[in-house]
Amino acid sequence: MSHKARAFEPQNIFAGGRDKSAFIQEQLLHYSIALLSVALALGATLLLNPYLTATPAALFFAAVMVSAWYGGLAPGLVATVLSTLAINYFFFKPLYPLNITNLNIVIPLVVFILTAGLISSLNESRRTAQRQAEASLKSLRESETRFDRLTKSNEEALRQRDTELHLITDTLPVLISFVDSEQRYRFNNRAYEEWFGHPAAEIYGKHLWEVVGESAYQVFRPYVEQVLAGEQVTFESQIPYKDGGTRYINAIYVPQFNKQGIVEGYAALITDISEQQAALRDRNQAEAALRESEARFRQMTDTAPVLVWMSGTDKLCNYFNKPWLDFTGRTLEQEMGNGWAENVHPDDFQRCLDTYINAFDARQKFTMEYRLRRFDGEHRWILDTGVPRLAPTGEFLGYIGSCVDIHDRKLTEEALRDSEERYRILTEVSPQAIWMGNSDGGITYCNQYWLDYTGLTMQQTAGYGWIYVIHPDDRDRVFNTTTQAVTNATNYEVEIRFRQVSDGSYRWHIVRGLPFRDQSGQIIKWVGIASDIHDRKVAEAALQQLNEMLEQRIQERTVQLQAANKELESFSYSVSHDLRAPLRHIAGFIELLQKRHSSTSLDETSQRYLGIIAQTAKQAGILIDELLTFSRMGRTEMRYINLNMEELVQEIKRDLITETPGRIIHWHIESLPEVQGDPSMLRLVLRNLMGNAVKYTQTQNSAEITVGSADNQNEVVFFVQDNGVGFNMQYVHKLFGVFQRLHSDPQFEGTGVGLANVQRIIHRHNGRVWADAVVNSGATFYFSLPKLLTKKSE
Repeated sequence: MSHKARAFEPQNIFAGGRDKSAFIQEQLLHYSIALLSVALALGATLLLNPYLTATPAALFFAAVMVSAWYGGLAPGLVATVLSTLAINYFFFKPLYPLNITNLNIVIPLVVFILTAGLISSLNESRRTAQRQAEASLKSLRESETRFDRLTKSNEEALRQRDTELHLITDTLPVLISFVDSEQRYRFNNRAYEEWFGHPAAEIYGKHLWEVVGESAYQVFRPYVEQVLAGEQVTFESQIPYKDGGTRYINAIYVPQFNKQGIVEGYAALITDISEQQAALRDRNQAEAALRESEARFRQMTDTAPVLVWMSGTDKLCNYFNKPWLDFTGRTLEQEMGNGWAENVHPDDFQRCLDTYINAFDARQKFTMEYRLRRFDGEHRWILDTGVPRLAPTGEFLGYIGSCVDIHDRKLTEEALRDSEERYRILTEVSPQAIWMGNSDGGITYCNQYWLDYTGLTMQQTAGYGWIYVIHPDDRDRVFNTTTQAVTNATNYEVEIRFRQVSDGSYRWHIVRGLPFRDQSGQIIKWVGIASDIHDRKVAEAALQQLNEMLEQRIQERTVQLQAANKELESFSYSVSHDLRAPLRHIAGFIELLQKRHSSTSLDETSQRYLGIIAQTAKQAGILIDELLTFSRMGRTEMRYINLNMEELVQEIKRDLITETPGRIIHWHIESLPEVQGDPSMLRLVLRNLMGNAVKYTQTQNSAEITVGSADNQNEVVFFVQDNGVGFNMQYVHKLFGVFQRLHSDPQFEGTGVGLANVQRIIHRHNGRVWADAVVNSGATFYFSLPKLLTKKSE
C-alpha cells in the first residue's frame, strides 16, 4: 500500500488545478485503452492461432505493455487479469472451460501473470519517474521564471527554490541533467554523480563527450541533435560510458526554449534499465537455447537409424521421429496418443501394454520385444527400450524410447536354435562317435554312441580318460599324433582300435579332429568324429591278400602270353613261308603252261581254267599279305611324329593315278591340318579309304572324290567322300569286320580285311571310325584323331 501511495502521490502534486471530472475522464480513457488492447490481442491471436500455437500469450504481452504504458499499474493489472482469463478460456485444451486445477495450465498462467505484473510495475516506475521528471522540469521552469522575476528582490527565495529543486532531483531514482545548446553540462543531480563518481562541480561546463567518452557520445549523438532541433526524444539503448561502465538506459530528452522560441538546451531524464534488460535477455537466450536444443534433438532423432518416441505424464505418446513414420507408413497425427498401438501385432499387444504401464507407474526403465506392422504390411520384430524423462529439477516429464528392428536377428536366432537342436539330435542318434574338446585337446563332450560303445560315463571320458579304452599297442602312437596336432594347431587323422564293452573286443576306428577358432584365429575348442572302419580294415586285408594272389596270377599269365606271342610269331612266319611256297609253285607252273600255249594248242575252256587258277593264286597271296599285316597291327609298336596329312594324301593320290590309267577321276583335296601319329599306319588308313573310293567309282563315267577335314572341340575329323555305288546303311555294322564285304560283284575285288585294318589302326590312335552312304549315290568314310596328341607334342 505504501508503494501504491508513493506511486500516485506525484500525480496529485502535478495535477494542479485540474478538476475532478477531467481526472475521471483520463482514468476512463486509460481503462478503455486496456480493454481495447486486450480485445485486439484476443482477436489477432484467434486469427493467427495456427501460427502461434506454441506462444498464444505473445500478443497479450503487447496488450499489457500498451495498457501499462498509457495508464500505469492499475490499467496494466486489469489488462493482465483480462488476458489471463482470455488465454485460459480460449487457448488451453480443453477449450472454453476454466481449468484451474491442471498444473500444465496453471503454471504457464502464473508465469504470464508474474511477467505481465512485472511489465506493469516497470511501466508504472517509468511513468512515475517521468511524471516526477516532468514535475521537476516544470517546477524548475517556474523557479527559473520566478528567479528571473525576483532575482533582484528575493535572493533568499531563489536559493530556497534552488535547494528545493536539488532536493527534488536528488531524490529521484533517475539521472537528471541539463545541457545547453553548446552541449555543455549545466546541471546534474546526485544520481549522476553516483554513476560517474565525479562531483557536479567537475562536470559543470564540460562537453558531453568529455564526460561520457567518445564511444558513448557517438551512440546518443543523433538524439542530442534531434532534441536541440526542438523535438522531445525518448529512446532506449546500450551506452558504453567512459567511467560509468556499459549500461542499458531509457532516456527522455526535453528541449528548453527561451522567450524567443530558441532552444537554449535540454533536460535529460535517464533511467538505468540494465537489470531489466539483462533479465529479458537471459529469458530470450534461454528460450533461444531451448528452441535450438529442440531443433538439434529433432534433427538428431530424424537422422538416427532407430525409431524414437516420447510420451507425456498422461502415458500418451506425443512425438515420433521420421524413421518411425517411414517404417509404419503413417502420419504423425495417426500415431499420436494411442494410435501407434494399431500397428502392434494382436498377439503382442496386451503383453506390450502391461510392460509399458508397469514401468511407467514405477518410473523404471523397460525393455520389450514385439511385432510392429511395417508400411508393406509385414509384422517385424522390434526391440523397444524406454527410460523416464526428467527435467533439470528432477520433475518427471514422461518417457522417451528407441526401437531397433531385430526381425532378421530373431529369424537368425530361431534358425540357430533349430540348427543346434538338429545338431544335438544328429549327434545323439549318429552311428558314429562325436566328441568335442577344450583348447588343449581334453574331451568335454561325447555323444551317446561313444558312451554305449565303451561303457564309460561322461565323467570317466572327460579330459584324457578315453585313452584307457585304446588298444595298448596304439596308445603311444595316438598320444603322439594328437599332442603334435594340438601343438601345431593342425587337423589330424589317426586310426585307433577301441575296446567294445559288449564283448571286450577291439575294433578299428578312424578318428578325425580339427580345431575350432574364434575371430582372432585362436583355438577355442576341438571337434571330431570317430567312425568304425573295422569291417573295411578286414576287407582291405582280404583285398590285399587277393591282390597278391592276382599279382601272382598276372605274372603267370604274362609269361603264358609272352609264350603265346612267340608261338604266334612263329605261326605267322610259317604261314608266310609255308603257304607262299605252294602258291609260288602254282604260279610258276601256270606260267609254264601259258608259255607252251604258243606250241601246244589248248581249247578255250582250258585257257579259261588256267586264267582262273592264276588269278586265284594271286588273290591268295594278297590275302595272306593282308592277314599278316592285320595281325602285326595289334603288336607293332607305334611311332608318333608330326604328320602333314595334306602331303600324305597327295602322295597316295599320285600312286592311285598311276595304277588307274584311262580313268577320269576329279580329285578335291582340301587344306588338311597337321596331326600326330604313326606315319606307316596312317598311310595304310588313307591308302585303304582312297583306294576304296577309286574302286567303287569305276562304274561312273566321271568319278568325284573329296578328301577333307573338320575341327571339333577335342578331335580332328578327316573324311573321304565319293560318288560311287555306296552301300545299304542297314548293314553298316558289318562294314569294319574281318572278311565282311557288302559287294559281291566280281568287278569289285577285295579280301574283306582292309576296313578292319583301318578300324584297328584308328582305335590304336584313340580315335573313331564310321561311315555314311546312300545306294548308288556314293559313300563317305570318317575317322578322327584326338587333339590331345597334338598338345602333348607341343
